[in-house]
Amino acid sequence: MIDLRPLLTLGLALPMVACGPAPSTTDAGPVPDAPIGGDSGVAVDARVRPDAGPTNDSFDGAEAITTDGTAVMDAIEAPEDVDFWTFEGTAGEWIAINTTANEMDDPMMVDTVITLYDSSRTQIAENDDGVPRANTDSEIVIRLPSTGTYYVEVQEFSAWNTEDDIEPEGRGAYTYSLSILELTAGGAIQIDAEPGDDAASAAPLTFGGMSSNIAFVLGALDDATDVDVFSFTMPAAAGGLLGVDVMPGGIEGYGSTRLPARIWVTDMAGTDVIARIEPRGMQQADLSPALVAGTQYLLWVDAGGGSAGTNDHYVLKALVGADNPAEPEAANDVYTAASPITTEDREGILRGFVLATLDTTDDVDFFSFDVPAGRQINVFCGSQSSGSGLRGVSARLFGSDGTTMLGMSSETATEGVAITAITPPAAGTYYFRLGATGTAPDVSSRFVRCGVALVTPAAP
Repeated sequence: MIDLRPLLTLGLALPMVACGPAPSTTDAGPVPDAPIGGDSGVAVDARVRPDAGPTNDSFDGAEAITTDGTAVMDAIEAPEDVDFWTFEGTAGEWIAINTTANEMDDPMMVDTVITLYDSSRTQIAENDDGVPRANTDSEIVIRLPSTGTYYVEVQEFSAWNTEDDIEPEGRGAYTYSLSILELTAGGAIQIDAEPGDDAASAAPLTFGGMSSNIAFVLGALDDATDVDVFSFTMPAAAGGLLGVDVMPGGIEGYGSTRLPARIWVTDMAGTDVIARIEPRGMQQADLSPALVAGTQYLLWVDAGGGSAGTNDHYVLKALVGADNPAEPEAANDVYTAASPITTEDREGILRGFVLATLDTTDDVDFFSFDVPAGRQINVFCGSQSSGSGLRGVSARLFGSDGTTMLGMSSETATEGVAITAITPPAAGTYYFRLGATGTAPDVSSRFVRCGVALVTPAAP
C-alpha cells in the first residue's frame, strides 16, 4: 500500500511506506530525527562480529543482547541467513527494537526485517520498514505482555517476502547493528500515566529531537472506556502542520492487541473538535490537521469500547512542520480563475502542493499547473482520511480547455483521492477541481491537502 502523504504534503514530506527499496517517486524530504530508541551514537558490542557462520541461526543458538541501547553487529552473510537474539523482559516494560543498516536506502545494502517472539517462541510483532518510512531500517516499539525470555529474528527482506518472485540475497557486506532499549518517560517521550479521562487531567507533550519537531506517545488502553488526553503547544517556529501517525498493531505490526478507536485534536476547552480519525480499519492511520503556531491544543486517544485483548496499547509519533501553501483568498470556483500551483523538480519529479479550504458543500475550487511534454499527471488529496470535517471530497482532472475530464477520484473515510498515471495529449496548462458532498457537524476543520506529481513514465 502506498502512503500518499509525500505526494500531498510539502511540510513533513514523510517518505513512502513500502517494502524493499524505496520507489523512485519517494520524496526524501524532512523525516523524524531518529526512530524511537534508535542507536545513533551508541556503543557497539565488540564481542559480536560480522556473521562468520550459523552460530545464531536458530532459537537455540540465539545470542544475548542487553536492553540498555548498546548495539550489536552482525551480517546477513548468505541468502536465507537469519540471526536470532535473545533478551529478558518484564511485563509492562516499554522497549524499542531498532536496526541501523541502510539509512540512505542503498539497494546494494541490506534491507532488514525484524520479528519479535515471546518465551514460547510465538510471534508477537514484526516490522520491515519503520513507520513512517524513512528508509529500509526496521523498528518495533512495544509494551511487553509478560515477564520472561524474548527473541528477535533478523533477516533480509528478499528472503522474508514470499509473495513476490524475488531471489533471496545475502553477502558479507550485508552488515547491520541491532539495539534494544527500555524506554522511560522524559524529553520527547511521553508514557501515559493515566491521570484521568478528561481535559482537566491532560498530560503535557514535549516536542524534541534535533529539530524539536517530534514527540512520542506511548499509552495503555486499560479498559473499553479508557480515554487518554495530552496537551501541547504548537511550536512557534515549526509552521502549522501536525502529523500524528498511529503505529500498526497486531503480530504483523508493533504488537498491540487493540488500536484506539478514535484520535482527535481539540481546543484547550475540549469543545471544538478540529480534526478526528478512526484508526481501526485504516491501513494508514494519520491525523494531520492544519493548526496555528504558538497555540495550545489537546490530543485525545479513545479506546472506544469492544473486547479487551491481552496487550492493548498504542504508539503515536507526532511531528510538526510547515504546511502546504494555502490557496489564495480570491475566488477560484471556475477554471478561468484557477489558483496556480507551482511545481519544483525533486529527484526528477515535478511536485507542487496546496492547502485548500472548502467552506460549504456548494464551494468548488479550481487549481492549475503546467505540464511539460513527456510527463504523466498524478493528483493526490487527503481530507477526511487526514481528520478533516469534509465528507465526500472528490477531485476531477481537466485538460487544457478546462472542460475535458481526464480522470476523477473520490475520497473514502480511510483512503484519499488518487488520480494516477494520466498521460496528457500535449504539453500545456491543466486543471483539477475540488468539491465535497457534505460535512461532519461535530468536526470544525474544512481542509483538503493536495499534491501534484508530474513523472516521466518508465520505458516499456
